[in-house]
Amino acid sequence: MKAHAIRNVFGIALLFAGLLFFASPADARPHLRVGVPMQGAAAIEQDAAGNLYSVPTDYAHAVANYAGYEVQFVPSTWDDCRTQLADGTIDVVAGVLPGTAGTEGMAFGRMPLGWQRGFFKDPQLPNEGNYRLHPLYYAVSSGNTALLAELDAAADRLMENRPGFYTMLEQVYADHGQRFGLHLSQREKDYLAPHPVIPVVVVAREQPFAYVDEDGTFQGTLRIFTDRIEQDLGVQVRVLPVPDFAAAEAELASGRAQVLLDNGWDLGWAQEHRLWFTAPFYVSNYTAVTRRESLPGSPIVAAVDNRTTARVLRSRYSDDQIRIYPTIVDCMKAVETREADITFVRQGTAQYQIFQGDFPDLVTDGTVAFSLEMASGVSMDAPMELLTILDKEIAYIGPEAISNAVARHDKASESSRSLSSIAYAYPQYVMLAVLTLFMLVVIFILNSITMRRTHVRDMVRLLDEDQATHMKNRAWFQRQVKAFIAARPQLAKDLAIVLIGVQRTDIFISTYGRDKLMEFLRQMAKALDDALWTECVATHGSVGEVIVLAHTEDMATLKKNLKEAFKQHEFANVGGIVVRVPLTAGIALIAPPLTPNEAIQRADFALHEAQDILVYDDAMLARAHLSSRIESLQEQALKREEFEVWYQPKYDIKTKKCVGAEALVRWRSEELGFLPPGKFIPLFERNGFISQLDFYNLEHVMRFQQDCRAKGLPVVPVSVNQSRVHMQEQGYLAKMRDLVMKYSTDGIALELTETAFDFTGAAQREHALAVIAALHGLGFRIDMDDFGSGYSDLSLLSYLPLDTMKIDRSLLLASEGSQRMRSVLQKVAELGHTLGMTVICEGIETASQERLLIRCGCEYGQGYLYGKPMPRKDFETFLVAHA
Repeated sequence: MKAHAIRNVFGIALLFAGLLFFASPADARPHLRVGVPMQGAAAIEQDAAGNLYSVPTDYAHAVANYAGYEVQFVPSTWDDCRTQLADGTIDVVAGVLPGTAGTEGMAFGRMPLGWQRGFFKDPQLPNEGNYRLHPLYYAVSSGNTALLAELDAAADRLMENRPGFYTMLEQVYADHGQRFGLHLSQREKDYLAPHPVIPVVVVAREQPFAYVDEDGTFQGTLRIFTDRIEQDLGVQVRVLPVPDFAAAEAELASGRAQVLLDNGWDLGWAQEHRLWFTAPFYVSNYTAVTRRESLPGSPIVAAVDNRTTARVLRSRYSDDQIRIYPTIVDCMKAVETREADITFVRQGTAQYQIFQGDFPDLVTDGTVAFSLEMASGVSMDAPMELLTILDKEIAYIGPEAISNAVARHDKASESSRSLSSIAYAYPQYVMLAVLTLFMLVVIFILNSITMRRTHVRDMVRLLDEDQATHMKNRAWFQRQVKAFIAARPQLAKDLAIVLIGVQRTDIFISTYGRDKLMEFLRQMAKALDDALWTECVATHGSVGEVIVLAHTEDMATLKKNLKEAFKQHEFANVGGIVVRVPLTAGIALIAPPLTPNEAIQRADFALHEAQDILVYDDAMLARAHLSSRIESLQEQALKREEFEVWYQPKYDIKTKKCVGAEALVRWRSEELGFLPPGKFIPLFERNGFISQLDFYNLEHVMRFQQDCRAKGLPVVPVSVNQSRVHMQEQGYLAKMRDLVMKYSTDGIALELTETAFDFTGAAQREHALAVIAALHGLGFRIDMDDFGSGYSDLSLLSYLPLDTMKIDRSLLLASEGSQRMRSVLQKVAELGHTLGMTVICEGIETASQERLLIRCGCEYGQGYLYGKPMPRKDFETFLVAHA
């Protein structure tokens, strides 16, 4: 035990020592302060966080890392950089053009970290000039040779380890043109004006990359590049297709072409052939093509005589291994005929040639053997403006233009692949596919026969079965009713359709689950089907209904039978717990010439309006038609502003002064006449239109308050009702903010009832509380309406930022005849005052009620005794008289 404890202590000590070691600042690197002239030769960008983006700064960062420094960039002006370098505030200046003014006393690195193209005067020809490409370097003070040597050595190591690093940076920053657009300088525009044709030479011997079709027209992937140049620059690109690079050089030397369209990036080769290279515009990926056998130890390589052979293949293979052929197709033929063992071609070319079926014995694994960056070469005899224009065009279209064209060609090649090439390449798979297809046909025929029988059986079941309860459904019920009446027409007058529904099925499902509701409907349907007074029973599980065809001699007997059935099923056993299931029923008699379908529709009407058991009458249909008419007119009425905002005053009971008002809505319809709110508000709350109407009323009240201030009329707080639908409405707060910006919340209160927070989910309730807090934060007063009308959640008084408690009229009426209720009223008023709220009671109609409220401590009231709801003009007059 002791040895084990000692080992534990020793291990913990080693762990602690290791943490101390790794937490040590010994690895911290020294800083290299690099001055960056933001208005200098290099195009340097700086974001909002102060980060710098450019070829020179990225390159300087990489060199500093190899030298073991942590870079600290100091962006400044050119003059400040010179001064700071001289006094030692900074160590290095990035992006300096040697020989320019102010570079005296500086020493420059060996390798450039950027390039500048610009117009420079020729000292020998003072009236002329041209565009040149000048390198930019990093500079140190002339006395700091040790740092310069250190940075040069780091740059050498960077280029040894990552030879393509600088080219990669150039490509990355070439993409900026896609973001900033194609912008030509005035000199570049002046060059293009008299030169509407750009002569271009291209080696066109490789399909589908670059080739000449049967009509002698240049085609292929590179055609995308030339078409974009014509489209973007508004010029004509005259393409001279040639079979090899020797012919291309001849065209450039003769002056018939100024641009070599496509060549691997090789600055040395370009200098030898008097070419300026543009930025790379495409990366060619080469893949190996071989026969269907392993390669020998020293394979013979078939190649065309071009820069790829000189730069890549000769560095990998000896001269006696390489055999030169005129075209890529000849190279692939040589591999197929065993004159050679391998050839390297572009991936798209290899795919195209193999998919055509001409080389069935050749394969490629699709991997990239090597890649070459392709650029265009501009003759040094051509004006430098042509080079800068092409560079800007390449940056503008981006590398994706050619890459996407290659992808399209590859897809087209694959879709046009010959069947013979597929069969030859994969014979075993083709045979397997044919056999599989035959077996599938046999299985399909047998399966079709079985499925047809099953489908017929399932269709019959689906037609007659309620998918929710798996009992008989409405369709079956309608057919049964029609058949029963057709067989016994004399009994039709003694039949009725009864629809029995579960109230608030949404609450039942959310509380106990849909399965429990379906089980309850099945039990009730089975019991009713066994009753003597029923003929047939079905269910409509999706809406929680049972449909019954009932015998009836008189309506009283039918209602009695239904009530007895309700008592039997009023309580259901759900998971071992007995719960009450509230039921309602709608009844419609089948009286000829009424059809069963029409009777079911009428029973639906009655069920939707029933509180218990309701028999259909024609007034229900009239109300339904009115509701339908109201819904068809609601949008048009809102546009025509047929809804009128009326105001019912609120007053100080003691002084009889008007201290506020409640905004109420009336509808003066052109089609329906004058409608009180009870005719349309409940419907609008059901169909959701109440949301639009609330915003309409609120804006009218806010405009009314604005007008009162402008007219010099008294301004009192006006409360506007807000429906509970707003509490879960998307974009509600945004609309309220818009109204606040347009008007003002001064003198505006929002009235809410406790039903605004009556949500089954805790998340919904919390969201509603958050919405109220946000409204209060916008400056709206918040009033709690109808307080004491039922079960009051007193916890809301602590959660909500309430300004006013509005006592419901029912509490006032109850207090008139009961001392206990007067005590309740008094305590409610005291509670509101204790919480800092204004307390007001609605529904005051007598002077005795006023005195009662004063004794209970309620100082404000609203009711017909003081003032009825009135139109805006009447309320303005009332305000002047009672303010």
